[in-house]
Amino acid sequence: MSILFLWLTRGGVLDYIAPHLRYLLVILPKYHYELPWLAENHPEQVALYTCLSFSLITFTVVKTLLFSIYIIFSRLSREIIVADLKRVVKADLASVLTFVSLIFLIPLPIYGAGASTTVVGNAYSLTFFNILFLKMLSGGISSTVLLAKRIKRPNRRDQVEVTSKD
Repeated sequence: MSILFLWLTRGGVLDYIAPHLRYLLVILPKYHYELPWLAENHPEQVALYTCLSFSLITFTVVKTLLFSIYIIFSRLSREIIVADLKRVVKADLASVLTFVSLIFLIPLPIYGAGASTTVVGNAYSLTFFNILFLKMLSGGISSTVLLAKRIKRPNRRDQVEVTSKD
């Protein structure tokens, strides 16, 4: 919200900050493709999108890290027993990797004739999807940490049935 307010009141500040942040964002394949495309179709929105994207990624990383540390160091009273750990890990990993690829690897705009419209692919819709995907990624990572903290594999002795007393 503060970046949007700053953009509305003093857009020149974002124009000054954005090129420095752009060097950090273009390392990621998604932004390497999206920022030049946005500059071609919506040049007035590049600084805003660059600052919003950088601050959203930074905020999500800090929030996820702090919440994960809180989960790790808090006491949990219940444990979850999982018989097939590989299946759970595969499903969880697929979910987290999907959102990692959507936020860092796969560009979002629909490129082509419809992409230069004011609705599809502008900084506002791209930011909306980035917020959505970053929230899902943060939740996925936090839930993975919580699951890893609470998971318990059944002991083999618990599964062995005793048939005789000797």
